[in-house]
Amino acid sequence: MQNINSLDKATSYSQGVRKTLRVVLDFLSAIAALLVVQNLVRDGQFGASIVATILLLVVLCVLPAVFLRRDIYLPLRGGMIVTGLVTANFIGIANLGLGAAGFVGFPFYMALCAALFNRKLTLFFFAVFSCAIAAIAALFIQGGLSSPDPRIGEWNQNTTNWVIMLASLMASNFLVIILVSNLSRYWKETDNVAANQALQFETLVEYAPDAIVIYDIDKNHFTSANTRAEELFGHSREKLVNGLSLAELSPERQPSGELSASLARKHLEAALDGEFPIFHWRHLNAEGNEIDCEISLTRMPPFSQKLIRANIADIANRLADQKHREELQSQLSASQRLETIGQLTGGVAHDFNNLLAVTLGNLELLLEEADEERRVEYVTSCINATLRGADLTRSMLSYARRAPLHPEVINLNKLVLETKNWAGRTLPSHIQVETSLLAQLWDVEVDPGVAESALLNLILNARDAMPDHGKLTIETANIRIDESYQDSRNEALEPGRYVMIAVSDTGEGINSEILDKIFDPFFSTKPSSEGSGLGLSMVLGFMRQSEGTAQVYSEPGVGTTFKLYFPALSPARPPKPEGSAASESTSSQGKRILIAEDEDEVLTVLKTTLEKAGYLVTRASSGDEAKELFEADPGFDLLLTDIVMPGQLKGTSLATALRAINNDLSVVFMSGYAAEATVHGNGLRPEDIRLMKPIMRRDLLAAVATAIGTPEKTA
Repeated sequence: MQNINSLDKATSYSQGVRKTLRVVLDFLSAIAALLVVQNLVRDGQFGASIVATILLLVVLCVLPAVFLRRDIYLPLRGGMIVTGLVTANFIGIANLGLGAAGFVGFPFYMALCAALFNRKLTLFFFAVFSCAIAAIAALFIQGGLSSPDPRIGEWNQNTTNWVIMLASLMASNFLVIILVSNLSRYWKETDNVAANQALQFETLVEYAPDAIVIYDIDKNHFTSANTRAEELFGHSREKLVNGLSLAELSPERQPSGELSASLARKHLEAALDGEFPIFHWRHLNAEGNEIDCEISLTRMPPFSQKLIRANIADIANRLADQKHREELQSQLSASQRLETIGQLTGGVAHDFNNLLAVTLGNLELLLEEADEERRVEYVTSCINATLRGADLTRSMLSYARRAPLHPEVINLNKLVLETKNWAGRTLPSHIQVETSLLAQLWDVEVDPGVAESALLNLILNARDAMPDHGKLTIETANIRIDESYQDSRNEALEPGRYVMIAVSDTGEGINSEILDKIFDPFFSTKPSSEGSGLGLSMVLGFMRQSEGTAQVYSEPGVGTTFKLYFPALSPARPPKPEGSAASESTSSQGKRILIAEDEDEVLTVLKTTLEKAGYLVTRASSGDEAKELFEADPGFDLLLTDIVMPGQLKGTSLATALRAINNDLSVVFMSGYAAEATVHGNGLRPEDIRLMKPIMRRDLLAAVATAIGTPEKTA
């Protein structure tokens, strides 16, 4: 790089231009040498002037070609040759006048000056040459100089001849100067750009963080290597280049077990075919130590040769970091397993110790008690403690998905009604119980006893969440999941038909900090005397074992909904085919919908779905904003609103406010928890439709079509 830089500063020419100038100057030196020989033969014809010419040519033209050969002397050699030849020409012109052949060389001398020097200096030489020729012309015209040939002498004394010669010579010289100066400037500019780009590229390669080498497949050795390659392999650049082969820098076999030679040949052939292979490779350094590397190959021009550029990255630190992360992950997983096991064993030990304490105490009393009635009481207490232990064991098996199940084909509507009838008697009077059961609910195949136990567990939790007053709502629905679904615990729920049971309460809700922990075993917000903390974990375990899942949705200050998803049995008849997109667009054309939803992502999905179905949609992020939009333009056909939103107007109160403006407005309610829990009892109409999130596209379009009165868009 230093040689390129210094050469660039010295000449400002590309290598090709410098070579051309050297050839031209050598050629002119040869011509000067021939002139010297010729003048030595003709010294008797011209006398002393020939001696001066010979000396000038030898000193200024011939000797520099011998002693000033380096490129740095090119401008000096060029100036000396031009000076020598021009002076020799002027001597010839002074002797022969217009008959001298030296006039022909002046354009060439000007071109050489323009190539060697800047334009100002060249124009200065041009002016000096022109003035010198004009002075010689004046001397010939006035008789101060004369030609030995009388015929040429008449030409030399004619002013017109000199004017024509001088004008022609000045015009040709000036045009040559302009042309060569422009070409020279262009060469210099492009050469500077090329030199800078070459310097930048060389710096980029030389100081790259990866080792970069060029490998010649035919010669079986490296032809180029950067500094990082020296550091990586531990060999000097001289030894790497034209010294070591690829085989000498690789072990016999790679980590995959393949021979390094055959594997390298495969990758090199792929690069020759125009591919860009990237692969893991193990190299050997100068000390024989193995180095794990990542290599990327690219074929290099000229394509008449088999040159491959290799970028070699040392990935030892990356592999060490990856191994460290895997170890940390393994330790974290082990720690989490230990924490879970500790939590399980702690909870089990606590509950079983309590049971054993009851059993042990009653047995000890039984040994000393003579009264038969008291003995029966002690035995009964032991039996009850044993049964509670069995229940605890069954709950643990349910959580681990190991409880024995006895599935039957049942209708969950019937199970909900039966459970509500006998469990409802245990609920306090301040809790209102309502059900919203879907007609034509799909059948499921589950263990009815365990399903009833899971539902009862959710009902009791809802009761505990409403110590003063509230409403408990149980809903059922048919749900179709079209794509693979991940629940909140990242457990997959396969696409298909499901039956959902939702149990909702209007209690204070669950804090987001503990919402993710409520299904953990032995986690409970209740006092230890009121439960073991296995209820919800048992529900989740049962749902998993039944190939379904359990979800929870809660809004602090509003309420909580637990949803159980049971796989539905295959339908006895094929579903009704969906309506075409054309019919959807036709039936919904021009219908206007106002959406009120505080979740931006949900709002965007709803708006996009309805607009694709042909509806005109206006969005609002709160009930208050929706009311302002409706007051400004009450011409909407439908209000689609979330029930729980920020601001003064919730979904129910928003519907009431808008119907005060337009009594015929249709409304569809949405909620993440049971819609019945917040809609019923608020003075709304029976025909209002209530949807539970997440809402399938089919259900949304069908509800909107029903509410507006257009034909149903999908089955």
